[in-house]
Amino acid sequence: MSIKPEFTSTQYTSTNAIKMRVRNDPSLLQNKTNKISIKGAEDSEDKTHSKLYSFHEIPEWQKDNEYIIKGYVKETNSFKRIFQSLFFLHNETVNIYTHFLPGILCFALISSVLEFSLFKKYTTTLTDYLMVNFFFAGAFTCFMMSATFHCIKAHSEKVSIFGNKLDYLGIVALIVSSLISLMFYGFYDDFKAFLVFGTITTAFGVTCTILSLKDRFRKREWRVKRAIMFVIFGLSAVIPLFYGLAKHGYKETCNKIGFNWVLLEGVFYITGAVLYGLRYPEKTCPGKYDFFLNSHQIFHCLVVAGATSHYIALINSYEYVHKTFF
Repeated sequence: MSIKPEFTSTQYTSTNAIKMRVRNDPSLLQNKTNKISIKGAEDSEDKTHSKLYSFHEIPEWQKDNEYIIKGYVKETNSFKRIFQSLFFLHNETVNIYTHFLPGILCFALISSVLEFSLFKKYTTTLTDYLMVNFFFAGAFTCFMMSATFHCIKAHSEKVSIFGNKLDYLGIVALIVSSLISLMFYGFYDDFKAFLVFGTITTAFGVTCTILSLKDRFRKREWRVKRAIMFVIFGLSAVIPLFYGLAKHGYKETCNKIGFNWVLLEGVFYITGAVLYGLRYPEKTCPGKYDFFLNSHQIFHCLVVAGATSHYIALINSYEYVHKTFF
């Protein structure tokens, strides 16, 4: 038994009117078809925007690490699709968030959300806030420029080159702000030494900045040289360290700059740079570490660990100065 649908006179009249309009103006049907086609194309694009590609399917300019086989976001030429890539897993996801989230924390510290409760028991001066925030600003710059680069690098070659330069400048900012902020407290009673070593650090920073802005510097064959350059820049800190040890001895140097934390910081940074340069562990098993635990991701985590160690050393140094000289 079937039941025939009943139509009201109003519905019948409305249907006939639509048919008459289409007969009189066939373009209405064509326009409707076009709208459906456009909507279908948009839906198709939304469904495929998260498609990932292998190393051999991406453009030559996107290729950096041949041991990362899959999980690539292919050149998009669209900032909308770049933004969408933040919400699905690909081989840059961990690189983005391991620096984006610490960057947000650094911004909170710069904004003095935690500083007032931390420093309230000491006579904190404007210079203290400038020096401590100088370090946080450098760390914030490093983390956010790194996260930005790893987010936008799939847009286009031009945008990727620009983002890569920002990434290197962020590293320079972190090293310079770390060294100068700690040397300020470490040489609080020896301002001439602070000026000398601060000048050396600034000179290294300017040199690395100039090299980082050169297009040749970002090429794949410069990978090891890049790592070595930044390791040497970071190791320039041993000059003031040896000076402090020679002048004050181990125990006093530990009190002045949190020496053990500085050593741990160096271990984190150097280990990360070495793994990055050697492409370990993905080199041992290509394709296994495409999404998690590859050398670049480990490097990011160790940079955050190193910055945390430096923060502890800086606060120890700050406290020593205020206990001793105030």
